[in-house]
Amino acid sequence: MLELTRSRAVIVSCLDDETALPAMPACAHAIDVRIAADETWLIGPASQRDAIVAHAERHLGRPRSYGLATDVTDAWSVLTVFGSDVARVWERLSENALPEERPGFSQGAIAFISAKAIVFSDRIVFFTPAPQGYHLQQRIQMGCADLSPHVSAERDLSIEPAAGERLGAR
Repeated sequence: MLELTRSRAVIVSCLDDETALPAMPACAHAIDVRIAADETWLIGPASQRDAIVAHAERHLGRPRSYGLATDVTDAWSVLTVFGSDVARVWERLSENALPEERPGFSQGAIAFISAKAIVFSDRIVFFTPAPQGYHLQQRIQMGCADLSPHVSAERDLSIEPAAGERLGAR
C-alpha cells in the first residue's frame, strides 16, 4: 500500500560562490541539498520556515558576500510517497537510477516532468514545479494502481532522521 501526502514544506534557495556554500553551517531544522555548484536548498517543515530562512540569511549575509537566500517554496509542489513499495514507484516513473544511499538525492525527469527527490528507506519526497504537482500525483495513482495508492491529509514535511544532513554532489 502507498500513502500519498501533500507536504507543507519550506524551500530556501541559497545562491553563492561554490566555495562559500560548503562552509555554511548545518541547519538543525533542515536538510541541505546541493542543487548545483552555486546553489544549495535548505528544505524543512513549513513550521520551521522562520528559523531556516534566518539561518540562511545569517550565513549568506556576511561582509563582502554576494550570497542570496530566497524562499522559493511557492514555486514548488511537495508530495511525499510512503510505503514499502516506494522503490517500485520510482522504477515505473523514472529512467534515473534510484540513489543507493539513504537519505539520497536525485534530480531529473519523473513522470516526464522535471523533478527533484529525497529518497528515504520508507518514503520518497518529490519536488515538482508547482503547476505540475497534481500531474505527478495522478501519474502515481494511475501507473501504480496495483500498489493501492491512497491520498491522505496534507501535513508538515517530515525530514527525520536526516535533519542537519547534506545531500547531493559536493
